[in-house]
Amino acid sequence: MKKNGIIVALMLGTLGLSATGCSSYNEKKIKKNTTVETNTSAVKEVIFKKGKLLEIAFLSVKEGMAKQLKEDYFPKVMPIVTEYGGKPLMKIGVKNNYSKDIKAQIVVFFEWPSAEKKEAFDKDPRFLKVKKIRDAALSSLKLSYFKVEKDSPVKLDENKFYEVYGMSINNEKEHLMQTYFEKAGPIVMHDYHVEFALSLSPVHVAGGDHYVPQTLGLAIWPSAESNATFFGSKEYAKIKHYKEEALERIDVWQGAVMLK
Repeated sequence: MKKNGIIVALMLGTLGLSATGCSSYNEKKIKKNTTVETNTSAVKEVIFKKGKLLEIAFLSVKEGMAKQLKEDYFPKVMPIVTEYGGKPLMKIGVKNNYSKDIKAQIVVFFEWPSAEKKEAFDKDPRFLKVKKIRDAALSSLKLSYFKVEKDSPVKLDENKFYEVYGMSINNEKEHLMQTYFEKAGPIVMHDYHVEFALSLSPVHVAGGDHYVPQTLGLAIWPSAESNATFFGSKEYAKIKHYKEEALERIDVWQGAVMLK
């Protein structure tokens, strides 16, 4: 399956539920991570670096247990994480959850130097001790691992609408998806100002029952309204059947970035 920007950007849209979609993300000079305060929101840029392992955690917190995570778990685990070269990159507060199996309140993107470093961290006795605090506070947790193919700057803007999607395609019907690309591409590229931010391929990491889609990506919409407008349009209604027949599975989580 091709994984260029246009193709992955258009492999979106929850089947009969709601929306997803995206246009190209222009190449730009890589800058250091920065945060800029504006009159209406904070904007931060993070770099997803080539060669790194990306861990994505889909999680939900038990009622009344957020304080335990913040004050008891994270202060103890983060020094250990740092020793292994891990660091958080971004997190999204989920507003719309279109996944049958993975119900998440928050989606967290985490960077590790390699799968080996992550696996070593998972076996560290210090982590295993504090892991019990985390597990007691969460009602659900699903982990997923991917490789970053190239340095990718991603702007985190509190006013934008972020969409994380995982999908798998029926190989025998890939041609139908290609037809969908050809028809949807001009509409998405020219009429909607959506940024295609990430396209990721899965990586095996030992331990646990992980979520492994064929590909996972991030689309950034100007607003939830623009997302709904495209997927409620007559143009989309005419072509969505190509995509629906080609996809074996799609999971989508939509919401706002959390900068604090």
